[in-house]
This record gives sequence, structure tokens and C-alpha cells, in this order.
Amino acid sequence: MTTLRNDVGSPHTIISIATAFWKSKVLLSAVELGIFAELSEQPRTGEELCALLGIKGRGAPDFLNSLVSLGMLERADGLYRNSPLAQEYLNPHKPATDVSGYLAFLNSGFGWWSRITEGLRSGDRLDFSGALAESGGGDGGTAGDGTLVEADADSDTFGEAFATPEQVTGFVRAMTGYSMGANQAIATAFDWKPVRTVVDVGCSEGALLAQVLGAHEHLHGVGFDLPAVNARFTTHLDQTGVTGRAEFAGGDFFTDPLPSGDVIVMGHVLHDWNLDIKQMLIRKAYDALPSGGSLLIYESLIDDDRRTNTTSMLTSLNVSLVSAGGLGYTGAECRGWLTEAGFRDITVSHLDGPEYMVVGIK
Repeated sequence: MTTLRNDVGSPHTIISIATAFWKSKVLLSAVELGIFAELSEQPRTGEELCALLGIKGRGAPDFLNSLVSLGMLERADGLYRNSPLAQEYLNPHKPATDVSGYLAFLNSGFGWWSRITEGLRSGDRLDFSGALAESGGGDGGTAGDGTLVEADADSDTFGEAFATPEQVTGFVRAMTGYSMGANQAIATAFDWKPVRTVVDVGCSEGALLAQVLGAHEHLHGVGFDLPAVNARFTTHLDQTGVTGRAEFAGGDFFTDPLPSGDVIVMGHVLHDWNLDIKQMLIRKAYDALPSGGSLLIYESLIDDDRRTNTTSMLTSLNVSLVSAGGLGYTGAECRGWLTEAGFRDITVSHLDGPEYMVVGIK
């Protein structure tokens, strides 16, 4: 006779993890279909939404009501509207807080995650350049199909990301969404009062500067990135109202010195590279800072014991699958690299969700 074991929990705990992609795909498809963009203007009935956006089939009500259950939509008196969360962060009319570019990138990237088993067995990385083109509005080609690329820790992962204007757009919009929570938190979590100039290394379209300069009118910002990003940087900061207090500095942090400022920020930069490059970039920041200046690194840090920060470990896994040599890291590891470079008074503090801030003083 088989005795049921109730002390280990329900098998539905496992099943809920296994089917988690259902929830994410409903959300990502809603962005692709334009649900939140349409409802940012006015509420609609389900029938109106389906007619406007070309949604068909008997599953349409379940699709919309799943978004209600997930807290992305609200429904009252037969009308659907964006939830306050979606209206703030999935609204194309609010470019300062819109994260839909990252969701579009994730939607295009389902292809490479379907090949994770193959990537783990081969050790080769998965090509994500097509996903960037598709999320940026290009034709996409074989977007996000996860084609295997021979691993080479010395190659430039992001040469693919900047190959065409469409891929530049896809990449920088994705990075704005990915970094939004950390950028908003940094605007208040760091003491900006004594700072005059902040330099964002790997600035993408300038989302960090938009948040920080928007909250602190005395600051001047410098965005440092590859020249191909300049147009998107200018457009985004113009849309968010801080263009007059920020400038773009085009360059390559492998070959060029970093701009000097009171604070140098590296957000979601170090995880893209191998250990030697991580340490090189930290040394470059040290050289560019004045005495008493600060290096501010923000990242989805893995907990030191590598047991609890699941999102951060999955982010690191994702980076390892698509980058040439990148890997996530712990706060203790980052503290050690800063100490080795000469920084002092190093602190590690929580920002938002999986995001942490590491600050070292020169």
C-alpha cells in the first residue's frame, strides 16, 4: 500500500515553476499586440480590443482576463483598462518610465532560451543579434532563434548589437527597460548633493541620466558609449526634458580613456565581460576619477552564498549563454575587485528587486 507523503509539499509547486513561462508569454504577447499602448489612451471592451488589434479565437477572453489576474489590466463594467502599474511602465506616451522595449526584446529572445540545453552541452554561446533587430522594429531575419556561435571570450558580443540602426534601437530600448528600477532607486539612494558631474559608462540611450538629472537639477551628466548610440541618447533625453544638462561622449572603453567626473556609473556593464575585462574597466574608472570621487556599480548581484537571489543567477546564466565571456557576480567578488584597484570605503546596498549598488571611493 502506498502512503501519501504530505510533508514534502505539493507537486503543484513544481508544476507552477514549470508553467511560469505561460504567464510571461501572455504578458510579452500583450506588449507585442499593443494591448497596453491602446489602453493607455482610453478603456475598451474586449470586443473593441480584439477588433482593433486583430485578436481572434475563443481564447481571447481568457487571454485578457489572465492579464487582469496578473495585475496588468483592470476590468469593470465590461471595460478593460491598464492597471496603475501598466499605465506607468508599459505606456509609450511616458518614455521616461516605459519598459516595454525590454519586454519586446525578451519576447524575441524566447528562441534562444528554448535552446538552453544545447548551449549548456556545447559551451557555445547563442546568437541574440536577430532578437535585437526584431525588438527594434527591423525585419529580424532569424530573430531570436538562438543560433549557436563558437565561444570566444575575446570577441565583442555587442558588435552584433550595433550592426544596424534597427539593432541599436532594439538594444538601447531593451536596456532602458531592464535598468528602470535600478535607475529610479539610484536617484534617491545615492547622495547626489555634493556631486556636480556624473558620467554614465555604457549609457545606452541615457535612461540613468534622465532619472538622476530629473531628480537633481544641479547635476550635469555625461553619457559615454559607442558613437552609434548618440542619436538615441539625444532623442531620449530630449523626450525626458534633461537635454540641456547632459552631453554625449562617443568612444570605446576598450581603447579610449573614460570621461572624468565626480561620480562614474557602470550599470549592467561588468556582467557582460570576462574577469580580466571587468578588472580593466574598474581600473580605468579609478584612473578617471578625482581623489574623493566615487565609482557606482549597479547590478543584479548574486548573493554571496549563491542560494537565494534566483533572478540574479538566471540573469547570469542568460549572460553566459549570449555573451562572449560574460558572467554575473556576487557583492563580495565586486568588493574584492574594487579593493584591488585601490578603492576604499566600499559599500554594497540593495536598490530595487534584484538590483544592488556597489560604491567605492578613490
